[in-house]
Amino acid sequence: MDHVTTRRLRVDGFSEKQIRTAVARGTLVRLRIGHFARPGADEAAMAAVRAGGALACVSELRYRGVWVLDSPQLHIRVPPNASRLPVAPVHRHWDGRAATGDGHVDIVTALTQAWRCLERRAWIASVDSALHIGALKRSQLGELRTALPLAARRALDLADARAESGLETIVRVIAVDLGLRVRPQVRVAGVGRIDLIVERWIAVETDGDAFHDQALSARDRRRDARLVALGYAALRPGYSLIVFDQAAVARQLIGAVASHRRVAGSGRIVARARRRAAALGLS
Repeated sequence: MDHVTTRRLRVDGFSEKQIRTAVARGTLVRLRIGHFARPGADEAAMAAVRAGGALACVSELRYRGVWVLDSPQLHIRVPPNASRLPVAPVHRHWDGRAATGDGHVDIVTALTQAWRCLERRAWIASVDSALHIGALKRSQLGELRTALPLAARRALDLADARAESGLETIVRVIAVDLGLRVRPQVRVAGVGRIDLIVERWIAVETDGDAFHDQALSARDRRRDARLVALGYAALRPGYSLIVFDQAAVARQLIGAVASHRRVAGSGRIVARARRRAAALGLS
């Protein structure tokens, strides 16, 4: 537990003197008046309580192991009637829903809050990640949908628990936005599992960790060589393009479809994709 209140400690049998002794001995850390943590508790969660709230939004998602596009600012939930909050460089969510009582908001609240703070594709990537790692249960999707505005509900329809990285999700949603057919996590004989297959013949691998491009390894080169030998076009857009230049990713996808002789009806598909790219600012 990252956070405990004086009331909770009293229920557990602590007297005021015992609480003061625990703080003096370092077995409890005082966060603010009436709020404590155990030594070794999560730093972000403790900072949220110190700032007058509970860990929320993208900060809560990251705490739970959910993939989140880089957002260094601490996000906290504070009740609508909060006053005299400590001054701190944080993003506050004035939320009427109750926190869980241990310095956190629940996963549905965190994802609902994150819709207001993340770009659409990045938000879908976080939902995918939450589903993939089990932080968000399928049984909770109805509750999440109810809590979201209409535009977010449409975005939620694109969520896919098979996605193994946020970068993969972002490229998949770009392809969908362009009107391209895309399948995630496809196993290709002699190669292995591919992140995305677009229009049957474009193999996309989304390399990179949470914040950086990843150097192409000898294994990657062998995989690409096998894909090309099987007739696929092999694309590896990388972190920088996927996060900072999604228009370049869109152009790369469209160009690969346009130039691949095995994509049936490529002229019509590409014309439609270019129209959509222009409308979405991806051209």
